[in-house]
Amino acid sequence: MPCRRILRPFPILAAALALIPAAPLPAAETGPPLPVPAPPMPGPDWESQFAMLQPELPMPSRTVFEPGMGAAPVERALEIRKGQSLIALLTRAGIHAGDAHGAARELAKVMDLRRLRVGETVTLTLAGGRKPGVSGALSGLRMKKDAHTEVGVGRLIDGSFQSFERQRRLLQTPVSVRGEIASSLYADGVRHGAPAALMLDVFRLFSYSVDLQRDIQPGDRFELLFDRYSEADGTVADYGEIQYAALQNGGQRMQFYRFESEPGVFEYFDAEGEGVRRALLATPVDSARITSSFGKRRHPILGYSRMHRGVDFGAPTGTPIRAAGDGTVVSRGWKGAYGRYIRIRHRGGYQTAYAHLSRYAKGSRQGRRVKQGQVIGYVGSSGLSTGPHLHYEVLVNGRQVNPVKLKLPSGKSLKGEALAGFRLHRDEIDRKLDELAVGALADAG
Repeated sequence: MPCRRILRPFPILAAALALIPAAPLPAAETGPPLPVPAPPMPGPDWESQFAMLQPELPMPSRTVFEPGMGAAPVERALEIRKGQSLIALLTRAGIHAGDAHGAARELAKVMDLRRLRVGETVTLTLAGGRKPGVSGALSGLRMKKDAHTEVGVGRLIDGSFQSFERQRRLLQTPVSVRGEIASSLYADGVRHGAPAALMLDVFRLFSYSVDLQRDIQPGDRFELLFDRYSEADGTVADYGEIQYAALQNGGQRMQFYRFESEPGVFEYFDAEGEGVRRALLATPVDSARITSSFGKRRHPILGYSRMHRGVDFGAPTGTPIRAAGDGTVVSRGWKGAYGRYIRIRHRGGYQTAYAHLSRYAKGSRQGRRVKQGQVIGYVGSSGLSTGPHLHYEVLVNGRQVNPVKLKLPSGKSLKGEALAGFRLHRDEIDRKLDELAVGALADAG
């Protein structure tokens, strides 16, 4: 759109005009008002930042330009302190209170400002020729919403602020980690270079199919594939989901592939397209050890033999306990020798029970629906107990059974077009793994 040219005012006139708030030009007789030309938003690729706005947000044209603002804009980076709000950070930096509130109110449309992280950097763009504390000095700000997303606000021609959200430019690199298990799948995965958070996901993934406390032996091997996201300077910003995980357990080889089975739904399948997810997890506590099995035993406190109708997992106090499957909490509260206790009803006549908890997690109240893997409580030693552990029970049609020997039906099976698409995806993952293996050998040679 053509714009009217603004000639640089004489110095005296500029000083006078600088005291007048910016206002749009009067409308032309033959059309809508024309915008005042202004310098672009400072910083790299400013226009591309606003080209990736959320669809429902209008794209601002330029930052506000007032007569007398001839100096180049400047940027200032600030760190959020403990207990500090965005408004407090801005006003402490000398930003006019009205601008601080306006910018924060607009930024809240694209980011939860109650979840600001201590040490996070907020970059301010300050208008040239304006002193801090004066309305209009703040032209915009930006910060990371997460590893992949940047959010911010920019000042419009009318002086208000407009929020934006855009994807950050990160280098995506596929990473393959493989190795031999010496102590545990989790510990050796981390030792060979896999992030600890991803190894917890791997632990849960294999816990559907194998008892990772009893069945894993030294000499078993594993292989993983995931993406690493890095900044331009090489700093690791984030890791993607596990795309492939394999475990050689004795003579059995398990291979799991992540695949979008439905729009927006990602699940793991074996090489034949059979779903990995079962009705119940084999172990509801991460990296725990079995301290007492199902069956008759001598009770450690009562001193006589009695039936132990569950499995005990030893773990430190406060270790998260996860729901073994989707279901509804049918009981939560103190239950005699069980101490703090939760029971969940699942589909197909299954129920699971969790005892001796130190405390309950939010969202696990009686009557609430829970998802498989959701944290429902924390390991403790309440009730009749000699130390911190989880007593875990599985009931089938009301009767307690041995969780270790329970044979659960397999998950979803892909068919038709979904299966054909999965096979193409599986072959592509296999090719990528072969390429990374060849590259690793070349680097080693």
